[in-house]
Amino acid sequence: MLFNSFSFLALLAPALLCYWAARSQRVRLFVLFVASAVFYAFHHWPSVFLLFATIGVNFLAARAQERGRSRALLTAVIVADLGVLFWFKYAAFAIREVVRGLSLFGLALPEPQWSQWLPLGISFFTFQVVAYQVDVYRREIPAERSLLVFAVFKSFFAQLIAGPIVRGKELLPRLRELARFEPERFHYGVFLFASGVLLKIGVADVLRQFVDEAFKAPAGLATTDAWLSLVAFAFQLFADFWGYSTMARGIGEMFGVELPLNFAAPYLADSLQSFWRRWHITLSQWFRDYVYVPLGGNRAKAARNLILTMTIAGVWHGAGWTFVLWGALHGVWLAIERRLAPSPSPSLRVLRTFGVFVGVCLLWVLFRAPTMDVAFAYYARLLLPPYTANPIVPETLAIWLIGFAVLHPLLAKWTTDRLRFFAFPVWAQAAITWFFLLVALGYGGQKYDFVYFAF
Repeated sequence: MLFNSFSFLALLAPALLCYWAARSQRVRLFVLFVASAVFYAFHHWPSVFLLFATIGVNFLAARAQERGRSRALLTAVIVADLGVLFWFKYAAFAIREVVRGLSLFGLALPEPQWSQWLPLGISFFTFQVVAYQVDVYRREIPAERSLLVFAVFKSFFAQLIAGPIVRGKELLPRLRELARFEPERFHYGVFLFASGVLLKIGVADVLRQFVDEAFKAPAGLATTDAWLSLVAFAFQLFADFWGYSTMARGIGEMFGVELPLNFAAPYLADSLQSFWRRWHITLSQWFRDYVYVPLGGNRAKAARNLILTMTIAGVWHGAGWTFVLWGALHGVWLAIERRLAPSPSPSLRVLRTFGVFVGVCLLWVLFRAPTMDVAFAYYARLLLPPYTANPIVPETLAIWLIGFAVLHPLLAKWTTDRLRFFAFPVWAQAAITWFFLLVALGYGGQKYDFVYFAF
């Protein structure tokens, strides 16, 4: 059930009506919980039992943690949460690599044919409960006493599958309060949702058709097509995930719940550190607070910690050597950048922004390529001298990409600061919202799953 589908609207509309018709916060929370369970079951109903089990275990563990602070209990529940994540996401990859490693020493074992189903959003909701357990242990937040409140915090369908990763201190207090219906806030939520639909259907899904074709057989690409397709993937991934996050925030606003910002024009960053402060903000903050900072150490160990943290972030994105290398190279880049003081010159800042964008795009090859062989083949087409090949990318794509690159900061301002949107007259706000929806539905291509559903 995609956000940009009629089946989702068939769930959203009655949920909103029942939610705002209720005069009790308990009833409203029950509506949200049922809607979230239905939403998740629609994708793969057995996963609902895993979700319920995760809710129950973490609720009881946090309550026990509050009664008596225990590092052993914290370790046990985190190991349990991460163990479930490892089993579903990494076990097949790990066993396969062990078998291949043993074959180097002459021990030939049949490679396991393991087909494991992956619960949608397991990486996101696992990190959410790990952060909750750590925060309760640190006494930064109290353990939630209401199972219903905690269940909605854990399963709220707006951010369940692909974030943003919401902290307990951000969402739990809002779920306990009986919100008042505010027409302006609801309208802004509709605008955010329409903006996300436009980004997903009108941008990401259109670009994906060219990107998939390019990465299917990179050895046959012309150099110009390889670069255009790579830039197209950079904007496809950005529009896809930014679109999801914007729709999630819009759904939250419709229910009177504010979700954190997850993107802030990342391709305008003039350093990689700035890029990660703007891209998937809640995940970057999670790795900073729960991986990088606990690693400790002095300034001399900062480089090691950065590389280790980003390598773990790469593994979080997927079970494959391409993701490991992608994360490790980001860590090396951040470590080098940390030792170099950037020049304050405005002209050099423009060059740095361009350089960061090109560097990030080059690393996106590893993120997108299914195997190292495909990644190397793609790099060959990018970096080796041009040669003649059949073009697969229309010439107008370059103009289209430039147009999106120029206009997306304006949309970022509207979807980041509601006051900028409310500065327009009401009729203009409605016209913009409907225009976004009509453009998305009129020019959208084939509908695809959100990219981050795979993580």
